[in-house]
Amino acid sequence: KKLKKEIKKNMYPIALLVFSCFLFSILAALIKFTSIYVNPIQQSFFRNFFGILILAPFFFNQKFFVRYKSNLGLLILRGLFGGITMILLFTAYSLIPLSQAMAISFSTPLFMYFGSILIFKEKVNFFKTFFLIIGFIFTILIIRPDLEIELGSILALVSAITHAVAGLLVKKLSHDENVITLMFSMVILMAPITLIPSVYIWEEVNSFFIFSLLFSLAIIATLGNYFWTKAISLSSLTNLMPFDFTKLIFSTILGFVYFQEKIDLITSICGIGLIVCNSLVAGKIKNEKI
Repeated sequence: KKLKKEIKKNMYPIALLVFSCFLFSILAALIKFTSIYVNPIQQSFFRNFFGILILAPFFFNQKFFVRYKSNLGLLILRGLFGGITMILLFTAYSLIPLSQAMAISFSTPLFMYFGSILIFKEKVNFFKTFFLIIGFIFTILIIRPDLEIELGSILALVSAITHAVAGLLVKKLSHDENVITLMFSMVILMAPITLIPSVYIWEEVNSFFIFSLLFSLAIIATLGNYFWTKAISLSSLTNLMPFDFTKLIFSTILGFVYFQEKIDLITSICGIGLIVCNSLVAGKIKNEKI
């Protein structure tokens, strides 16, 4: 009975993470489909605008909006890098196969590790560095420098770097601020950041169908972020990281079924390889803490 309870306790955060991966894969497919009607940059603005409306009631129901004034600068900086990441990633989804964009996004932990050394002055670890270099090689293979490098691949790679910066800022902020504050501050800061470039390519949304697609983007993105954050709060990265590869499975299936994208063996193998490297690094971090 105790073992069954322990298994159930461990399975719950894994189920949350897998569900969040499913939602993020649907989000990527929805962005790609909606790009037929609305530019991805404009989509990123509507995702944040509707996100504000969804999260506002939860945010204003709190006793503390921002716990420490010193965090305001970091929240703004996080919003800036988050906005850049969203614009780049939304555009990448519309230009390259979903599985390729998703696989490249797995390189974010690599950049987070090197960023933690530069920003937080963490010690260089040979074990982690070795597997992160292997992971970077996998990323290069996914991008295919031997072929003509596509704009979408470059945008996906740059978004992985900016996402890593945003992730490091969240890592620092999460010690003081709660999940709702982090999520709400993200959308309220990213809305004007994504609006500025949207002005130059603005297309009038005069269809209920397109409006419903844009609103669905915000709902799915918000739920995906919530379930992912909840899973991370309930379990260690060591337990969860191996299941992050389900994003690659879901996105590959959705790309094949809805966009007739070919199932790319190299992308699949290298994407799983990245997850293995990230899992080994996460396991090493856990052992160090113990």
